Amino acid sequence: RTVRLAESAYSAHSPLVVWLLGGGLAVAAAWRARGAVGPGKSRLAAQPKAAAGGVAQEASEVEGEAQRAGREAVRHGAHAASVAELEISLGTRLCGVALATTAAGWGLEESEAVERCKAFGQNRLTPPARESRWVLLLKQVFGGVFNIMLWVCVACELFLAFVLGGDDFVTPLALAAVIIASASLQWWMELTAESVMESLQGMQSASAVLVHRRRHGAAVEVQVPAEDLVPGDVVFLEPGQRVPADLRILACSSGTLVENSALTGESVAEPRAAETAPANMALVEARNVAFSGTVILQGRLLGAVIGTGDETLLGEIAMKIRTSKTRSSLEIQIEHFVHLIAWVALGVGILSLMANIASPRKRCVAEVLENAATAFFAQVPEGLLPTVTVCLMIASQQMARRHVLVRKVDAIETLGCVSVLCSDKTGTLTCGRMTATDFALPAAPPAPPATPGLAAEAEGLVQVSPLACGSASAACAASAAPGGSGVSNANGKGALSEAAAALLRCGILNTAARADPDAPGGFAGSPTETAILASCWAAVGGVHGAAAIRATHPQVFDIPFNSAAKWMLTVHAITGSAAAGEAEAGATYLAVLKGAPKRVLSRCALAPSAVAQVQESLQRLMGQGKRVLCLADRRLAHLGVGFRFQGSCAEDANFPLEDFTFRGLVALEDPPRESATEAIARVAQAGARTVMVTGDHPATAEAIARRLGLVPADGAAGVAADFRVVTGAQLEAHAPPDDDALGPPAPGGAAGRGWPPEVALFW
Repeated sequence: RTVRLAESAYSAHSPLVVWLLGGGLAVAAAWRARGAVGPGKSRLAAQPKAAAGGVAQEASEVEGEAQRAGREAVRHGAHAASVAELEISLGTRLCGVALATTAAGWGLEESEAVERCKAFGQNRLTPPARESRWVLLLKQVFGGVFNIMLWVCVACELFLAFVLGGDDFVTPLALAAVIIASASLQWWMELTAESVMESLQGMQSASAVLVHRRRHGAAVEVQVPAEDLVPGDVVFLEPGQRVPADLRILACSSGTLVENSALTGESVAEPRAAETAPANMALVEARNVAFSGTVILQGRLLGAVIGTGDETLLGEIAMKIRTSKTRSSLEIQIEHFVHLIAWVALGVGILSLMANIASPRKRCVAEVLENAATAFFAQVPEGLLPTVTVCLMIASQQMARRHVLVRKVDAIETLGCVSVLCSDKTGTLTCGRMTATDFALPAAPPAPPATPGLAAEAEGLVQVSPLACGSASAACAASAAPGGSGVSNANGKGALSEAAAALLRCGILNTAARADPDAPGGFAGSPTETAILASCWAAVGGVHGAAAIRATHPQVFDIPFNSAAKWMLTVHAITGSAAAGEAEAGATYLAVLKGAPKRVLSRCALAPSAVAQVQESLQRLMGQGKRVLCLADRRLAHLGVGFRFQGSCAEDANFPLEDFTFRGLVALEDPPRESATEAIARVAQAGARTVMVTGDHPATAEAIARRLGLVPADGAAGVAADFRVVTGAQLEAHAPPDDDALGPPAPGGAAGRGWPPEVALFW
């Protein structure tokens, strides 16, 4: 209520009310109010100044804090808000947003967008406050307890030389040179390695995006630089574009996929939809939000900007990196050692002073002080600083040759003290890209049933690699008859070239990926789609073999993948040389189905024994930590000339989607790096233990860990086996009752897989 009253006060230009509500509004800002704003009142609207003098500055600060609190509340609740509620909260027009319709006055007025950009700032990460490089150099030279002790030694030596008539000028000058040189080396190393914020800044989109706005009430579509986006803008994105800000998805095409590896490290793309998420779901787990820094891999979407710059998930990560100032173990140990040496040196110096004063031999004041200072300086290890610095510099250069950036040189010693190494899986222990590793083919290609509904028998499955299929690429591409130079099964019972050709044809025809010379690997699309297409593409002989298959099977219809059906379908006309072989059967179209094995097998005509064999192969592949998809096809005959395919699912399709012919399984994985196993073994030899942290299914994680050597081959029993793979729920359940290291509980009392509280332990 305080926020709404304050907004009304700002709108009414009432200085007195602003002054009276200042205290209450500060409390509201601290509370981070999460309720809805009254009808017609936008919590994000830029408000004018309301007072003058000292009250104006105070009101401005309170207003800014209130607006930040309002924007945060809107962003964290956007996934659970309806379009109408979001329209009120963002102060923009969103109702009626759809991909299939033309712009109808959505988004902000251009004048309002300009005001919000001035009030909220540009859509960019705030760079960390940096001190002058010369100030940093002075801190390196004169900062720290040990450096202070050394400079005290230099000052005392100079005092003895100049004031008390000493003759040793070399020692203080040499010691000062060593201090300055050591500090300068460390300063230069840290200065050249300060690039973490620049990397995060580069993750944000700098290109222009298509934005729907209003100009004097009329709908316009304008290209707006990503830095000028503000909350309330309606943005249109296509495949390949980087998400420029946190977006609440209002409408998207079926099968939209977003790559979140910039935030989660996982290479598998995540689906996105426009449906409202439950209120107890965390924002990072919502499927109707696209986060800044991620990439649209498949589909198109319209989204409302709910967070920009620092007020995005990427900005929160940058803030944590910016404010994380942990002390290294070397710094702590040296400080402890210096304190000990300081007390010892002080004690020895005082005892020497007392002994010289009480000595029967009378000495002058200069001689007494010189003896006491000599005893004091003898306890100070002047060579410690240059020795440590030079050793760390050598280690830093060795790590640089291995492409490791050392941000602070004393972190090298901390790395040497590691006893448990927690490592991310995707992109660190694995290659970070999906790869098709196995094809499971029918040992004897099952013929389509003569009568619909009659199940076909199969003689089991044989597992081969994509490269093995590639050895018969010519035969596969031509769909050679059995007995040709194809791929033989393990028992040598005939050739598999026909079965391989059918599977490869399905993989090339049914795909959402496309060949793109500019894309990594030569293919653009989701990691799963590109992995299947790349393996099939290579197996049929490259671009010429794939082009031959597509030329004789042009696509005429498709049903995109959706999370409910868990399959995608493409229909292809059979033309050219392929049509001649199908003329007798009257087949004019080929329907290709790809998706989750359970869903695809339910639409295939297979006997129970054949289904059991497929399930056996499926379990074997999944037990190796691989993701498995199933492919099938069906000839569509006697549909008539000019038949028009319609439908978006199996229920409303105007053509049969049953009695498909099972063609095989495709197993995919993000393969372990070749050097990862050796690196883990070397870590173990050094006395440390490696823990893999991942968001994968526990069975998949254990399979990958076993291949990397993290899980012993002989296995373990009892408690050790129970905690070989530890989930977030187990971690939370076994934490001490009074331990708050896990952070606050997740909404609804359950820890989600997207960003559970227990991840704080690994931060």
